[in-house]
Amino acid sequence: MSRDSELVDCAVVGGGPSGLVLASLLARRRWRVTVIEEGEGTKAPSLNISPFLSPPSLRLFADLGLLDELNRIGQPVREVVESAVDGSRYTLDYAERVGDWSGYALSVPLFSLANALRRGLTREASAELLSGTAVRGVRQSGNAVTLDLVDAEGARSLECRFVVCADGKFSKVRDLAGIAAQVVEFDRPLVMVVIPKPAGWPERIALHHGERDSLVAVMPIAGGDLAVQWLADPGEFEQVRAGQVEELRSRLTRALPELADLLATTVTDWDRVLTVRYHMVRPRAWSSGRVGLLGDGAHGVHSLGGQGLNLGIQDAMVLGSLLVEAGVDSGVTPLQEYERLRKPYVEGFQDYQLALPQLTSQSSRSNGQTVLYETIADMVTGGQPEALASYQRLVDR
Repeated sequence: MSRDSELVDCAVVGGGPSGLVLASLLARRRWRVTVIEEGEGTKAPSLNISPFLSPPSLRLFADLGLLDELNRIGQPVREVVESAVDGSRYTLDYAERVGDWSGYALSVPLFSLANALRRGLTREASAELLSGTAVRGVRQSGNAVTLDLVDAEGARSLECRFVVCADGKFSKVRDLAGIAAQVVEFDRPLVMVVIPKPAGWPERIALHHGERDSLVAVMPIAGGDLAVQWLADPGEFEQVRAGQVEELRSRLTRALPELADLLATTVTDWDRVLTVRYHMVRPRAWSSGRVGLLGDGAHGVHSLGGQGLNLGIQDAMVLGSLLVEAGVDSGVTPLQEYERLRKPYVEGFQDYQLALPQLTSQSSRSNGQTVLYETIADMVTGGQPEALASYQRLVDR
């Protein structure tokens, strides 16, 4: 398309996996789609995180023809084993719950996942990818939305039938569209170290509950590594952080004695330690007129349970289905139906996370023996049934 192109059917602002999935689903149904990225999307980040794709997401990537590639670069996880303070254990077995070829979750480098989706999108004749382009204004009038864009060549405008904001939890386009959102920080920091994965390490996420609602987790991730994580009271973390890194190592080793030698040789100073802060995002609405929200811009969540990326992908599955079903001239109805279907489900998960003392000291609960994964096992392995039914209609068209 030229800089003076005709009206596009949908502009997706943000080049992460959720936005690229939506663009791919629409472009495959011959919608004219433009993806707008503020960055260039070509340089790997210094920290290339590797989240987990759940079985419903893996099904979608199989439909997109990308699953074989992702399996080659990813790390499967087939169970979650959670150990309570009293010694009792809970096991979530993916194969038992899903019962088919996708009975596992898959850790995939986020950068590699986005690049695979980008490559697929460039093969769609009705799709355009604008990198190095910022949105400076959002104007709605009648049956169109006008985006004011700036790139290396200067300013331009793009007219769209729909605009989808997929630019993260601190979405600029959400603000430009006038959609107010509450952003709340989980005050318990997640402390993470990455160490080499020992030979023969099981394809398992293991969680160990400790005193004062602390939690240590270890999981194999893509690239042949283990991610070891500690969630603790903010005051306790500050005390540990003020001292030598040996105190952190000691706490991790108490929960994971089998990794004592690796932790001793790998976690040698605080430069090897990453501290992550998570936020919950709750907009008052998921759309305004013909502008809708997707992924973290609609519902930031904590990483516990590994659902942030998967919720965004299910958003794309539902919204793509509803838009195609309604057609390009449908007006705001598909965005409203998308919100009706997804918002209560996602906010239920957010409420669950906000009630966990392992994630926030503001929780009214205090139970170190809480089994976290048992409550969300259906979500983690199967996703939202209504969302999958909506996507199935798209597949069957």
